[in-house]
Amino acid sequence: MKSIIKYFTLSLLIGLAFSCEDFLDEENKSNITAESYFMDTDGYESLVNASYSTLRDVWGNDPWLFCLGVDIYTRGHSEEIGGSVGNREEYSRQLNEYLNLSPENDFVADFYSACYTAIQTCNTAITRANNVSGMSESKIKMLVGEVRFLRAYYYYLLAEQFGDVPLVTDEITSAVTHFDRVTEESVYQFIISELEASLDKVSVIPEEFGRVTKGAVKNLLSLVHLTRGYKSYADANDFSLAASLADEVINNGTYSLLNSFEEVFISGNENNDEIIFSIQYDPLSLGSDLEGNGQSAQWGWELWTYEPGFERENPTYNWKKSQFMPTQFLYSLFNTSIDSRYDVTFLSTFYATTDDEVLGIKKGDLKIYFPKRDENFTTQDSINFMNEHPVASIYKYETWKQDFNNIGGTNKFPMVWKFYDPNSEFHNNGNNYRGTRDIFLFRLAETYLIAAEAYLKLGDNSTAAERINTVRKRAAIEGKVSQMEIQISNVNLDLILDERARELTGEYKRWMDLKRTGKLIERTLEYNNLTKMENKLKDFNLLRPIPQSVIDHDSGEFLQNPGY
Repeated sequence: MKSIIKYFTLSLLIGLAFSCEDFLDEENKSNITAESYFMDTDGYESLVNASYSTLRDVWGNDPWLFCLGVDIYTRGHSEEIGGSVGNREEYSRQLNEYLNLSPENDFVADFYSACYTAIQTCNTAITRANNVSGMSESKIKMLVGEVRFLRAYYYYLLAEQFGDVPLVTDEITSAVTHFDRVTEESVYQFIISELEASLDKVSVIPEEFGRVTKGAVKNLLSLVHLTRGYKSYADANDFSLAASLADEVINNGTYSLLNSFEEVFISGNENNDEIIFSIQYDPLSLGSDLEGNGQSAQWGWELWTYEPGFERENPTYNWKKSQFMPTQFLYSLFNTSIDSRYDVTFLSTFYATTDDEVLGIKKGDLKIYFPKRDENFTTQDSINFMNEHPVASIYKYETWKQDFNNIGGTNKFPMVWKFYDPNSEFHNNGNNYRGTRDIFLFRLAETYLIAAEAYLKLGDNSTAAERINTVRKRAAIEGKVSQMEIQISNVNLDLILDERARELTGEYKRWMDLKRTGKLIERTLEYNNLTKMENKLKDFNLLRPIPQSVIDHDSGEFLQNPGY
């Protein structure tokens, strides 16, 4: 694990001060001390920008802790996306099957480290604000408000993943060898107080897209109150605050649902009216040794390995790896005759990208077809299809699962496609399948579903249905709007989770959704074949193990979470 967990030092900040978007401009400052550099306007703004840059470290690599061990995704064949392969297969198995999940798991340790590195960057930016010259007081307050939001967000992620964690709020400039864990309840109190304090400091409309806004703060506050509302230490007003804050974001006029689900995910349209907060990427901000966003690569499979007629590197399908694989349950949630989201979310038809003279395959031939689960694709349809496309292979729903661990599938499946990035080959350092599309952290469609869940918990199923139907009607195929509407009597927690699955496939929400609602064990054991086979998922897995390196490097008593 990164040594930053052992000793937090200011030196990490210089390396972090690189660009996230146009408003995060890279500058080469040499022979200048951090103390003097951060005292002027340019230096301090670069420190704030470094706080934004840490979002990439937490989210931009492999989001194992948010996608494995759930009902709608499982693990595929874990391959190298960033770094070395090492024990990736074993680490992903531990997280997906909950089989001997170890404090030595590097995926857990890397996430823990990334969050605290990010928090220390934020702490430094908050502390150094007192010494900035040449910047207006209102601008300083706004920037500090933005950074306090980021710090609160990281603590929210840590509290949900680990429970009681150290609450570090000061800049650390010398070695610290012991940290005390504080209660999860105290961490939540801190998160809420930080967000409330930042709310009146940040802008409604930011100077540059991608900065923290009042809408982003309210959206996170809504989610935090919703999450705390399920807990033993909940406040009586948590669900009502979650509902009202979500509605404020919905109704304030700053954000709006786009006309279609497809429009949200058009490459190059990331700065759209539905996006409340996102992680910014830009080719100009990434050097040849830096990794971009791997979201477009993680949800596929190796075409060139399993099928003739495809080359390893091609701009048509990007470089795909089977880090995460949709479960058959996820595909089954879509009524493809009325819901447009299936065809936007998944790619079912693949055309050869290169010739194969031996097999008679020509570039452009239809090579792979996955009939939809609810499509009446008969034997005669297969015959007709093969007559028209003689080199094609047809894979039906029954085979969309792993070909290992006696699951009996093909390890081939409709790929998650809504993150397709035509610019993923932006450099050639071995990670050229990583791209520069932004990662959406909060978007308005989810805010409607947060509101729906809060209203459900308040017993107001009518308003919950209205919020859900707004999302569903936008997703309807033309002429099918009425068929997409749900009835008040149908509203329950499972329906909302199903709707979140359809709307938010691949958007790094699922593990925390299931944990929040108390459905992680029930739904994962029912719908994730690999987890079901091992049957090791228990109550203590609702928290991750504290990384062993953290415990070993602490000079005092740093207790492990129960069960590990």
